[in-house]
Amino acid sequence: MVTEESPTCLHVQLYHPDQSMQPLYSLLHINHPYKISAEDPIRIGRDGHSCSFVLNDTRVSRKQLSIQAYRKPGSPELRFTVQNISQRGKILVNGHELGHLERTDLEEKSLLRFGKHELMIWRESGEAQDCFEVLFEKLNFSPSREMGIDLPCRIAVIDTGMINYQNVEPVSQEPLESDETLSV
Repeated sequence: MVTEESPTCLHVQLYHPDQSMQPLYSLLHINHPYKISAEDPIRIGRDGHSCSFVLNDTRVSRKQLSIQAYRKPGSPELRFTVQNISQRGKILVNGHELGHLERTDLEEKSLLRFGKHELMIWRESGEAQDCFEVLFEKLNFSPSREMGIDLPCRIAVIDTGMINYQNVEPVSQEPLESDETLSV
């Protein structure tokens, strides 16, 4: 008798304050699980050639972030790490800033923020060893507000349009990345 293993599922809940006015997630199959090999990283950004999942937003970097599955020695459980692959934009992971090529482990439930995007990522454990699923879901509310997480001071200052005097220079809210194909 053969039993089918259920894979670990990485739930990626998406929120953007302008999502009802713009088709930001039109290139993703919302509420439809994608099966991914555990060896393959997930890349999210606006470039369909280098990213496995594309956000339809010009303010998102061509390559924004990468999520990679891994296993701790002696553990059958899949875990995940996130890496900022944007050269100019920063990502906040549970309030901690990741610069270019920096990475951190995702907790059971993690909140990622870049620009105005918020991604609540949580892991549903499964039994499969060689693959996992990714399920994108759209949220109609900010997960940071739902969780009672305040924006860090420098991000809150940005929202007001004022200068962040703590770092003595304005900090951009958007991870703007220039595109070589566009003339300025």
